Amino acid sequence: MAIAPSGRESDGVRGRARAIALPGTRTRAGALPGLWRAAQGWLLDRLAEEAEAGRPALWLPVAFGVGCAVYFAAAHEPELWAAALAFGISAGLVVAARKRFLILGLAVGLAAVAAGFLAGKLATIRADAPVLARPMSAEVVGRVALIEPRENARRRVTLEVERFGPLEDEDLPRRVRFTLGPEPAFTAGDRVSLEAFWRPPEGPVRPGGYDFARVAFFNGIGASAFAPKNVKAWGPAETQGWDAALQRLRERLTKRITAAVGGPEGTVAAALVTGVQGPIPQPTEDALRAAGLSHILSISGLHMALIAGTLFALVRAALALIPGLALRWPVKGVAAALALAGATFYLALSGAEVATQRSYVMIAVAFVAVLVGRPALSLRNFALAGLAVMALTPDALLGPSFQMSFAAVAGLLAWFEARKGKAKPPPPETLAGKALRWFAAAAAVAVMTTIVAGLATAPFAAYHFHRTTPYSLVGNALATPLLGIIVMPSVVGGLAFAPLGLDGPWWQAMGFGLRGVLAIAETVASWPGSERFVFAFGETALILFAVGIAWLCLWRTALRYLGAPAIGLALALAAFPARPDVVIDASGRQIAARGPDGRLAILGGRASSFSARVWRGADGEAPGGPSPDGGRCDSQGCVAPLSGGGEVALVTDARAFAEECRIATLVVTPLVAPKACSETAAVVDRRTLAATGALELTRQGVAFSAKAARDPAGRRPWTGPMLRDPPPAEALRLSFATQPKAAGPPQDHKIVDPTEPDDMTGDGEEP
Repeated sequence: MAIAPSGRESDGVRGRARAIALPGTRTRAGALPGLWRAAQGWLLDRLAEEAEAGRPALWLPVAFGVGCAVYFAAAHEPELWAAALAFGISAGLVVAARKRFLILGLAVGLAAVAAGFLAGKLATIRADAPVLARPMSAEVVGRVALIEPRENARRRVTLEVERFGPLEDEDLPRRVRFTLGPEPAFTAGDRVSLEAFWRPPEGPVRPGGYDFARVAFFNGIGASAFAPKNVKAWGPAETQGWDAALQRLRERLTKRITAAVGGPEGTVAAALVTGVQGPIPQPTEDALRAAGLSHILSISGLHMALIAGTLFALVRAALALIPGLALRWPVKGVAAALALAGATFYLALSGAEVATQRSYVMIAVAFVAVLVGRPALSLRNFALAGLAVMALTPDALLGPSFQMSFAAVAGLLAWFEARKGKAKPPPPETLAGKALRWFAAAAAVAVMTTIVAGLATAPFAAYHFHRTTPYSLVGNALATPLLGIIVMPSVVGGLAFAPLGLDGPWWQAMGFGLRGVLAIAETVASWPGSERFVFAFGETALILFAVGIAWLCLWRTALRYLGAPAIGLALALAAFPARPDVVIDASGRQIAARGPDGRLAILGGRASSFSARVWRGADGEAPGGPSPDGGRCDSQGCVAPLSGGGEVALVTDARAFAEECRIATLVVTPLVAPKACSETAAVVDRRTLAATGALELTRQGVAFSAKAARDPAGRRPWTGPMLRDPPPAEALRLSFATQPKAAGPPQDHKIVDPTEPDDMTGDGEEP
């Protein structure tokens, strides 16, 4: 990231860039068409300008992120020696090519990719801990690491395990998580014992969806449970670390703020200070999301900038009022140092989520730049922040928080950078004119930042959450002034006066501002079409969106507009995604089948279940809306018509196999299906799902092609142990053939007499 060369050095860079021609170009220059030569010359000139400005260095975090993504996309766990060797070879290429302009750039990019791949492997080694191999009932004893309040006085507790039933020390999960009510009372650092039915962390509920098992693995969670019993608190553990003290401080502040403010705005106020979002009522979350304001609940760039900026301005102004200090001390540097200290405390207090980490690193780089007399805000600082976050937590790259946070900041920095070169009109002569211009400029900046950030994050929000908020511009334009003028300064005052017990008025002022924010959110959310659902699209479109946005933001010349084709192709792919005909959860107990009307009908469970809401949301429907009534169920299972003809049967009782395998086009079951069933129907049973996780099936003539949540032939640390009884090889080809069924009226779902002689009774064993 060297300073851009000038003069003769600039000519040298431009000359080396012009040497980047296709092989043989010099010898055939006269034969090339004039248009091609002009295009090549234009491209090389633009590349030379970008090189002079040091812009290629901004692509190092992109290359590092590509390496991280390649690591996580691998079907089998890469070996450490192979990742280290790849990085060593690429580093050697950098040294060997240090005198060759083009080859050096390619070698540095390759080394960054290898470094990202190695960082992913090292992060997995650091996080590696035993994961519960199979569901089991057991008593667990451990130390409370984290308590996350939820609605209705419930709590989600993370426990550091000391003893887990009959498991030996080498098999103990590092941490477990469970949910319970308000009793018994305990806090972070206390020892707790409980009995529960424990399960390994579950994978995605649909292929390509949020991978709970991977996130739990990197958080050290090896098992989870609901509705525990015989929960006993034994008081503080013998060893108490600073993390327990910090968690207790978060708990006290959360209760204190919630009680001082009251109402839904009290839970939002606590979330803005301590990062605890669980107690926020669902209607409040829905309103904020529909108004495009849900980002205020995640402590990120806006909050960190307002907190640190307020501290910086207050300290600098206070020191400037004392002539002796202002003349002898570097007031600006002192203010930057104290603001950085305050931002560090806020990072720890708020839980240090990914978006907060990114914001903190950028703030830290900016204040360090102030201390050494360099520009505070730039894309180079942003690039350093990206490298730092990915090096520390490579898995964060795959989550919506990282992607949306960095996309928004990249877009905003690129837009502010583009505005710098524009000529400003002469200032007005009157005070009223100056004030009017200031307000107009502030309003224009607020509107444009909302538009830029909204456009940059929209593809990632659509991919992860399958929804868009058309009125987010209005919601943010109205709510941001309240956040900046009232809410966040009140956070600074409340935290500063809390040790003195004088923080109450600050929290009440914060609540006043948040009541206005929530009123705006509820008003905007009530408008027709405030929240629109879109079809889930694939990873290819997401990658094209990311490449196109990065291309637009990281280049500064007209070269940036070459990213438009990638965005256009991504839009085309996202507008016409492949929609599955059947979705099956990992247990095989609930499915969604697309009926003749084109909508998904939920079979085998509540239409309001988490899986059902995710499936319908990915299909472009409001998860809370009415579900199609396309299935028929009884005590042995369910059947439903398919859009391409035939029926799908969900069999939960072995007595129904004989009838359903004869009639249905597709049979899904949490049991082990009899072998004869696959001769007359496509079959997905317990053995297949144990290897694949959740499945999406798409009709292709007389067969179904499948997309699995995990590679059935692969193995990663977060996908669980290898199967002792793997499914047959033909079941792992993820192509389920079926025999054509004779056309006829729909068959009733009948209970089969278990005494009827038939070779298709199955074993009926529960998983």
